[in-house]
Amino acid sequence: MSDDSIVDKMKNKINSENIQKKFDMTSFETAFFSCRPTFFAFLAKYMLCVVILAVHLLFWWVNTSSGLGDEANGFAKFCFWLVDFLGMTGFVFFMLLVTWINRFMNWSSSGAWYTTSLLIVTFTPALFTLDNIIATVSGWFGSEFDGVIPFNWDDGWYLMLGITYFVILFSLTTWYCRSFNYGVSDRAVYLKKDFMLNHTMHKIDMVDIDNMKLTVPWYGKILGFGTLNILTGSGFGVREHSTSVSAGSVSDVASAVSDDVGFVRKMIRGFIFVITLQRTREEMNTAEPEDCMYGIRKPSEVYKLISELKESIRSKASTGQGTAQRIPTTDDETTPGGDENPPSGGSSESLDELDVDMNLG
Repeated sequence: MSDDSIVDKMKNKINSENIQKKFDMTSFETAFFSCRPTFFAFLAKYMLCVVILAVHLLFWWVNTSSGLGDEANGFAKFCFWLVDFLGMTGFVFFMLLVTWINRFMNWSSSGAWYTTSLLIVTFTPALFTLDNIIATVSGWFGSEFDGVIPFNWDDGWYLMLGITYFVILFSLTTWYCRSFNYGVSDRAVYLKKDFMLNHTMHKIDMVDIDNMKLTVPWYGKILGFGTLNILTGSGFGVREHSTSVSAGSVSDVASAVSDDVGFVRKMIRGFIFVITLQRTREEMNTAEPEDCMYGIRKPSEVYKLISELKESIRSKASTGQGTAQRIPTTDDETTPGGDENPPSGGSSESLDELDVDMNLG
């Protein structure tokens, strides 16, 4: 398949007028392609939802079942006993471990939004215990405060909370995945995001594109998707360097250790330090769907399409096509009044004729 057929093939797949309206393209542009990220591009986020559900189901099953059968091996029995023995403390520990690993690995689900969500999921069961403790202590002083939560904790809450959080996070992730749209015209590349109240639009002119990087992970080859990064002279899409931990966090931990502060304050600062710790990663910004064509199907064809459109613009610019300028020739030169210049001998002939008329007179 040649490059010319790629341009025609892409254009025939879409309704050009609808794409122009979606991305607010000008009337001088022709839309050639439109897509959005695939479901599998957000596989890490979906897997995180499954892990949350699995941890809840594990603690619900252990705390509501009578135990393992005699045919179970020793390791399974030990894990069952450990989960049962730790109880809610073990759940908080497991979820904190999941939160830390997800944050530390610094992949697509390691952002502040998912980290905050994981912390909420982690400490939700502990809120029941904290509410009961506050109500009990208040009762010692004669207060009739019965707590904010109208329900008492039961092991069946593991199942209910697990399903609830799974449905909420899975739905928000799907909404987030479908909030991105990418478009390509003969003059620009469009990156559009509409998520909740957040609306962003990047328009990258073809003439400003300096380079492109195509990234296809190993599972992307199997599932048929990849990410296309676009680099411009203005710095859009350049490399980003994410450090392992901010300098402020390091100084806070150092001061917490050196200064004479309370134990609780040290624990809180140490906890923040561990949660915000991330592995160092230096690469192009391939993890932000609003800054690249993230997780699209058949990315190599889109790469060829943009390359072909860029070459088409360059060839037209080099030949002067598509402009209203024309190099004037000697024959086209005119006087300020718009009349053509007379021949070189026209002036002397006119004077000779004037002399003859005067002599006759």
